[in-house]
Amino acid sequence: MKIGLIGSGQMGNRVEEVAQERGDTVLLLRTASKEATTLAFTELPELLIDFSHPDNLEMILSYSLSYQLPLVIGTTGYTQSQFQEMEEHAKQVPVMYSANFSLGIMVMNQLIKQAAAMLQGWQIELIEKHHSRKKDAPSGTANMLLQTIQEVQKLQPVYNWQGQKREENQIGVHSIRAGSLPGEHEVMFAAPDEVFTIKHESFSNRIFAAGAVEAADWLKNQPPGYYKLEDLLMDKGV
Repeated sequence: MKIGLIGSGQMGNRVEEVAQERGDTVLLLRTASKEATTLAFTELPELLIDFSHPDNLEMILSYSLSYQLPLVIGTTGYTQSQFQEMEEHAKQVPVMYSANFSLGIMVMNQLIKQAAAMLQGWQIELIEKHHSRKKDAPSGTANMLLQTIQEVQKLQPVYNWQGQKREENQIGVHSIRAGSLPGEHEVMFAAPDEVFTIKHESFSNRIFAAGAVEAADWLKNQPPGYYKLEDLLMDKGV
C-alpha cells in the first residue's frame, strides 16, 4: 500500500514503523505547519490514515474526496457535528473511524453489550486510566464503551462522582491521568452481593498502529460507506 499518513505524534510514528515493516510505502506530509489549510504529499497516496487532531478534519475530508481516497481515522475528541460530516463523506468514499484499533477492545465492547443486556438493574461504573500526557478525558475508547452501554440501557453519565447520591438511571465515568500508566479500561457491574468486571489493558501503542494499518488494507477494497472495526472483524469471521 501507499499510505498518506497524517499525524507526527506517537501514534503517527508507530503507524509509520508498522507499515514499513510490512513493506508498505508511507508518504508523510510535505508541510506540517499548523496553519496549513490543505494536505500536500510528495506523491499521491492510495489511502489516508489520520492520527492528528480534530481541527484537521475538514481539510482531510476535502483531500480524500478530491482524489477518492479511502480514509482511516483514529483521532479522538470529535464533536457530534464532525461525526456527521464523516458519515456524509462516507456516502462517496469509504471511511473507517475507531477510537481504538485493538482487537481486545473490540471483544470487550461486544462483551459489555451482552452484559448490559443481561444485567439489568445492576449499577455500572466505567474507569479509564492513561499517562499524564494524554490530552482528552474521558478517552475516546471510554466514550465508545459508554455509547455501547447506553444503546442497551438509558443511563446518564456522571463524571467523577462528587458530593451526590447515586440515582437509578446513572453510570459513573472516571478518568485517571498519572505518570506513564498504560491504557486501561474497566467496566464494573455491581449488585448488592456480587461484582462482575470486564477489563482491558494495553502495554504498547503498537497494537493500535497494527490495527489501523490492517484496517486500511481492508478498507481500500470496500465500497463507499461508514465502517467500524467490527465490520472488518465480522468479515474475517472473528
